[in-house]
Amino acid sequence: AADRLDRALEHAGVPHDVREYPGAGHSFLNDAPTGPRLLRPVMQRVLGAGPEPESAADAWARIEGFFAEHLGRAERRGADA
Repeated sequence: AADRLDRALEHAGVPHDVREYPGAGHSFLNDAPTGPRLLRPVMQRVLGAGPEPESAADAWARIEGFFAEHLGRAERRGADA
């Protein structure tokens, strides 16, 4: 899915930074497990849901860098840019 999204955004000329984290599942950016406590083991096993600190650290750095690059540029040009 990440490759397909990357190609579509590239083709459309949309600035992007797409990265797939193979070892990370749903909600990998969370700091702590979420969902009903009794279902967490099932969610982890079936969905791969739950925190993945190493992937999350890289993802947050990339998100913040992308925002700084693209939103920071708009701020310098003015609010209506």
